[in-house]
Amino acid sequence: MKVLVVYLGGASLLGNFPHSTRTCVWGFKSTRLPEGGGFGPGDSLLFVAGYTGNIRQPEESWFHTTLATVATARIVSPLVLEDTLHWPDEVTQHQVLYPRRFKFENLKRKDGVFQLDNEELFPRALGLAIRKAGINMRAQVVEMESLPAWMMSSEPPPTNPSHRAAPIQPPNSPTAVSRLPKEISVPDALFEIANYIASRGFAFPARVLQSFYAALRSKPFVILAGNSGTGKSRLVRLFAEASGANVANGQFTMIPVRPDWNDSSELLGYFDLNGDFIAGQLIAPILMAHQNPRKPFFVCLDEMNLAKVEHYFSDFLSIVESRRKNGETIATDPILREAQLSKMKKDGLSGDVLAALESIKGIGMSLGLPDNLYVIGTVNMDETTQPFSRKVLDRANTIEFSNVDLMQGIDDEVTTAEVPPLQIDQSFYRSEFTTLNDLLSSHREKAKQIAELISDLNRDLGLAGFEVGYRVRDEAISFAVYASLAEMTDEEVNEAIVLQKILPRVHGSSPRVEKLLMSLLKRLKGDSDVPDENDPELAHKLAALRVDGEASAIVRKIAGMLILFREENFTSFWLA
Repeated sequence: MKVLVVYLGGASLLGNFPHSTRTCVWGFKSTRLPEGGGFGPGDSLLFVAGYTGNIRQPEESWFHTTLATVATARIVSPLVLEDTLHWPDEVTQHQVLYPRRFKFENLKRKDGVFQLDNEELFPRALGLAIRKAGINMRAQVVEMESLPAWMMSSEPPPTNPSHRAAPIQPPNSPTAVSRLPKEISVPDALFEIANYIASRGFAFPARVLQSFYAALRSKPFVILAGNSGTGKSRLVRLFAEASGANVANGQFTMIPVRPDWNDSSELLGYFDLNGDFIAGQLIAPILMAHQNPRKPFFVCLDEMNLAKVEHYFSDFLSIVESRRKNGETIATDPILREAQLSKMKKDGLSGDVLAALESIKGIGMSLGLPDNLYVIGTVNMDETTQPFSRKVLDRANTIEFSNVDLMQGIDDEVTTAEVPPLQIDQSFYRSEFTTLNDLLSSHREKAKQIAELISDLNRDLGLAGFEVGYRVRDEAISFAVYASLAEMTDEEVNEAIVLQKILPRVHGSSPRVEKLLMSLLKRLKGDSDVPDENDPELAHKLAALRVDGEASAIVRKIAGMLILFREENFTSFWLA
């Protein structure tokens, strides 16, 4: 049986919840639907509120605290879409905020002190769902073999007024340490990473974190795109820190790109007139990663398209393409040759980097790109930056930060929990695939599914000469495998592939580009829902589609690209 768990923040408990207790209706934003699956008539509903500790604290201490309010009900209708004003804040703001609604009955509320570590009250699965709902402020659907007795009776759960919440451990206490349970799943690890990030005052949609993780595993080069100030660089830094990689231990490096970079010397180094090799800024992370193969290393190329990426990054891109399986690791062509290592000037290198250099020099061989090094580029697309060529776009997943919700976090409860990072080793991020053959042995059905998707899209892309090749196909399949591990649905995976690997290539002023976009729109949304090119209301309908919260991100993006084309006789994924 299923239980829908809703955590009520302070504003909801005082505002919308009392209204819902009278009307027996609850609702969600279209962008904040419950996680964990669907629910319907006959399922149970559990409202909880009043967590007594710092809600973002680690799981090991989270359960030693209490709740102040619980309320149960029985769901009597499916989730439906409505467009009428219902809740007090909707009436005040004159807009529908929670269009996804359902009805319930037999609401029973109890205020008191409810111990979360009492498994008779809150079995482990239910307690974990309450924790996720409270931290994410997003309802959770949990499947349970049986409900606790108090949820099935007419009596409220017993309280324990004498119970005292366990004190929150300070950051330097023995229990507040980096941790990663050996059996933790990918979704649970991503949840803890999101919790760490949120405890630092930032929040990113779950889909962004899932896509970022899957993109890193499928290939160690990812591009984050979006307007300035949307959190691209911050995501890279905090995601790395949450994994145990930071500036202090050398596992995270921020490299600001300069507009005057026109070759690889700033990143990979060069020989000076004296014959000494001057290390570039990417050399230290490469050496450290080789020296510590069990740890992930992250490099953020900030504002990477201030200079021509093809000029200063071409060597790296070529070496990434040489990746191949070598037993349990992935090998590449040399990125540092023996002559460069032996002649490397030591001025400016830290002690750890010098130690790594001396250890590697003793081996007497060239070095390939370490498989535990991940390079993430952040980009803005405006008049101050350089466009990307297909060579670059074909070799990376591009994750766009396009939907900015300025109200995000405003109503969240403020907590001061010092959430420690996880201690994630390289196995969590290591790619297992470099070729299609690597994938087919265990993921043939997934490979066939994605290949069919891209083959269908290629028929449309051919209208304007934007077809993709085998590289895109294989990397899309690899991404899909890891995205599925992160619990993205097939629909979400397909959408991510189109947005990350297909649409970023599309640009131009030819009428064929408009024809291509209209064809893609019809394929992805359905012919009956797409206006005709000759419709006099086309511009108006595209504008409505661009801001339609019920439409997919792909459809909204294509609508934006079509609007741009009709206004400017030119369009681009990056400008729409």
